[in-house]
Amino acid sequence: MAVADHELHDHDHHELDQHHEADQAPLARRLGAEFVGTLLFVAVGTGAATVLAIGPLKRLGGLADILQGAPGQDRVFGALLGSTFGDVLPVAFSFAFALTVLIYAFGGVSGAHFNPAVTFALAVARRFKWSELPLYWVAQVAGGIAGAFVVAGIYGQDGASINGTDILFGATVVAPDVTQWQALLAEAFIAFILMTAIMAVAVDHRAPKGWSGLIIGLGLAAGIMVTAQATGGSANFARSLGPFVTSLVYDVNRIPWSDLIVFAAGPLIGAAAAALVYESVTGLERSAPSPEPGAATHDEDAHDHAHGHDHDHGHHHEHDHAHGHGPVAGATGPGSSVPPGLAPTGDDPAPPERPVI
Repeated sequence: MAVADHELHDHDHHELDQHHEADQAPLARRLGAEFVGTLLFVAVGTGAATVLAIGPLKRLGGLADILQGAPGQDRVFGALLGSTFGDVLPVAFSFAFALTVLIYAFGGVSGAHFNPAVTFALAVARRFKWSELPLYWVAQVAGGIAGAFVVAGIYGQDGASINGTDILFGATVVAPDVTQWQALLAEAFIAFILMTAIMAVAVDHRAPKGWSGLIIGLGLAAGIMVTAQATGGSANFARSLGPFVTSLVYDVNRIPWSDLIVFAAGPLIGAAAAALVYESVTGLERSAPSPEPGAATHDEDAHDHAHGHDHDHGHHHEHDHAHGHGPVAGATGPGSSVPPGLAPTGDDPAPPERPVI
């Protein structure tokens, strides 16, 4: 009897895997969603950072013309017009609001990663196929570069460098007084915050449904506020690479390519650590496998699956979800869905519980 039950359980998982594959959007469409989403995310966020930098530098240039090169004027004006915490807020919330909208817009198609570190962390946690990770990375990096070119198209040379000061279209750079190890810690930290928010509200089936976009966006904003002074608060290699590549077309003093090591390694480390720590601390790895894209289970359904209800009852719910029954991705408010995730790997331990962004 035990052997028969085990075989039936394996058969159920095989059917679930087939449902996942059938319900998934075609790979080309998912990659297109990642490209467009990352493009818009980078364009909005780096655009806001570019506007923040251009304004004070233009005012500084105007004052210099009025005073006609008075001794020490650049140092004085730089101190008066330099960036403050209040200047960081609009940039942080620009990234946050853009991410929120894009999660609800494209989560039902690609999972709305828009970040190589997020894709990597989900793969490490066995919630994303390793075979598709390189393709997602290519789409995200290409989207980041295209988004930076949108900002360049709007602001031209002023967005690259103005009055001898490089803006680099809102690029993130490691501050001169920050060591590489400090910068690596900062980027790992902000990615840890971002990925913890993703695991808590988009992966964990116990979280309220429908709030993932807002909470994840706020998590990113919080991380930017903490790390902006050290690294600019990236947490996203595609976001950092795009402005650097775009700046090659314009007249700038220097592009700090070596900083990309920090913006590549830090987020990968922080995001992967967050996914594994969250699963371990909350016990999620025992109850929530790779999610089914495009649908969210009700809490009572998740409870039934977690407690091993009979095959007929569980298959009934799974069949409904596979055909799009229940809340749809992108809806907002309590009781609605969160942006979904991607297809499971073959070694997932249990039926789907909760969509992943």
